[in-house]
Amino acid sequence: MIKYYNSVVLYNKFIDSGVGLITGWKTPSLVEKILDDKAKKKVVSIGPLYTKNGINFVIANLFLNPHISHLVFLEDSNVDNSMNDAIKVFLSLLDKEEINFQEKFAFSKEDIHEFCSYFKKHHSVVPRKLLNEELKKITVPSNWRENVKEIEKLEIEQKDILTSEKMGFMIRANTVAESWERSIRLIGKYGNKKLSDYDEKQLELINLSIVILSEDLHNPTMVGKLGITKEEIESYATGLLSKEKPDGVKYTYGSRFRNYQGVDQLEYLTKILQDKEYTRRAVSTLWDPTIDSLTDEVPCIDLYQAVVQDQKLYMTAYLRANDIYNGFPRNIYGVLKIQEELCQRLQLKKGYVQVIAGSAHIYERNFGDIIPFLEEKKLFCNEDERGYFVIENQEDTIDVSLCNKEGVLEKKLQGKTANSLREACCELISEMDHAYYMGQELTKAEIALKTGIPYIQDRELPLQKTLVKSIKKR
Repeated sequence: MIKYYNSVVLYNKFIDSGVGLITGWKTPSLVEKILDDKAKKKVVSIGPLYTKNGINFVIANLFLNPHISHLVFLEDSNVDNSMNDAIKVFLSLLDKEEINFQEKFAFSKEDIHEFCSYFKKHHSVVPRKLLNEELKKITVPSNWRENVKEIEKLEIEQKDILTSEKMGFMIRANTVAESWERSIRLIGKYGNKKLSDYDEKQLELINLSIVILSEDLHNPTMVGKLGITKEEIESYATGLLSKEKPDGVKYTYGSRFRNYQGVDQLEYLTKILQDKEYTRRAVSTLWDPTIDSLTDEVPCIDLYQAVVQDQKLYMTAYLRANDIYNGFPRNIYGVLKIQEELCQRLQLKKGYVQVIAGSAHIYERNFGDIIPFLEEKKLFCNEDERGYFVIENQEDTIDVSLCNKEGVLEKKLQGKTANSLREACCELISEMDHAYYMGQELTKAEIALKTGIPYIQDRELPLQKTLVKSIKKR
């Protein structure tokens, strides 16, 4: 039987030896339906391969099931008719006989050599329309190796998870790359470790809100990270606007968005915002309870909302679940693309984009990958959208002026101590590092006021000179 990912891999225990069918992104149950009776008799298992990190689990399963003695990789019938990137990596692995990503199992060099030497000669890449025909041609040996072999699974050492607020986390960043790195660090430090729906552990935060302030969709900052290319981002983002639904796929985000029970929701959003720019009803949904309550294959992106303020269009997406390490960098560019399309149609400027992930998680397969992010000493500091403070000492008071980003005075505060100004200042601050900075500056201003030394914002207090003068007086 299949030990790893058994909840998503179809397995026929009545077939003594045969083919393992790897589907890429296609839904195994839908692929099974296109097999005729003769082809089905040769297929032991059908399973997806979403990312290259899953390759280790495929190899481990095959060592445990040596009667799966031929692999068939199903070509995706997407827009560019290319295979899933993870399958390309798998074929590269067979050719080079090397693992070039985070290991999950204690494979020896001999194990990998044995596996690759055999499956180099016993695999096929087959387009969907030829699947039945090609399966019938395959001659299936009884076993690819003589014995079942249990591979030791490696446990990634995980640092202690810190206590947190449990739900309602917030990240604001200028770019997608910065928000991705900050999210990884946040989940790595505070994520709750528990089982996932895919038979592996995860680290999870509930309701992580990520706001992107100024990503340039045409110069994506994630290019080069995770092997992501600009072409891949453009293809994924375009797919979220496409009505087309490839064969063997239960749904696509684009088909749910552009053809939801016959409704083109992009056209709906465009029309309602043209009619009433102030509307709060520019909402589209990708979750269909008549379908999604009856199946395991359900969309992660469930809702979009567009709101216009000051001639700028702000976009929000709600995701019931988001794989932050692998999925978020791609999902967010799709949302940015939808925002851009609406802005062009409505002749509006771009506001911010926000993603709210009900379950923001990192899978066990990536625990090793995130360790460098957790160990990195990197300070993220954003400009406070609410403005900045000018602090000046008068004869017996601390004067604090709040100016907006354009330098216009918006509010004046006055007090004699840092603590007396704390409550009034806190409600005017949106960034934690800005609050930390204000605490430092107001404390300095209070010390200067009480000791009679000059205070200049952002400069150290001349405490050494003050101390020397005090000693001489004594």
